[in-house]
Amino acid sequence: MKNSTTKIINDLKYGKGYSIFKIEKINFLKKIRNTFIKKIDDSKNKKKINVNSIRSKMAKMKKAEINNAMIKMLSFNNLSEMMILSCPSLIKKLCGKELFIQRRAHTIVNVPGKGQSKQWPHYEMISGISPHSYIIWTPLHDLEDEGGIYYVDQKTSANIMKKEEKLGLVNGPKVLDLINNQKPAKLKFGEGIIFNPFVIHGNLEFKSNLARIACNVRFQSIRKPLLQKNTDYLKYFKIS
Repeated sequence: MKNSTTKIINDLKYGKGYSIFKIEKINFLKKIRNTFIKKIDDSKNKKKINVNSIRSKMAKMKKAEINNAMIKMLSFNNLSEMMILSCPSLIKKLCGKELFIQRRAHTIVNVPGKGQSKQWPHYEMISGISPHSYIIWTPLHDLEDEGGIYYVDQKTSANIMKKEEKLGLVNGPKVLDLINNQKPAKLKFGEGIIFNPFVIHGNLEFKSNLARIACNVRFQSIRKPLLQKNTDYLKYFKIS
């Protein structure tokens, strides 16, 4: 692994709150990528189609066209399981074999250009997931531009959240200002980022001829309590 499992867990619980790691079972990630290509592609010449040709095509799409294309992904109903099974050793050591996992993992397409892909800084706790949750985010291709995600270490994130709480704010000016001077992580295909729900993160506008395609999934131990998002959002899954 890019970082050892012990170091990753220490980073998540006591350190930065996030860690870059190498996907253990990359064949699952390749299957996810291939499934995405097959569901999105509508061309007749399948031999020339790869993830970068899909990225190039989607970079030129309007938002409505991307939304229509992504409707095809609704039939990909085992994406969450495949993402979990791509990282079994890390997840078992972190949460055990029995999990609550997100019913439908997210596939996100961000297109380049001004006003297109910027996501304001935020943290997962505001969505109502348990503080015992973790999130895995991984691109379906190499990330060599500024199209990735940036993260703010959990100590800084926690201090900002405490100040905002005193002011009765959620995602107030101090959080939004974090978008300035950020450098998104650059990853190779087969690498991912795992982070806890307290870490502030987001993404920037970026310049490229290619869209960014990534997947993320949320999970936690079945032995830990849920918060607002419960079994309507999560389902039981056991790693063998």
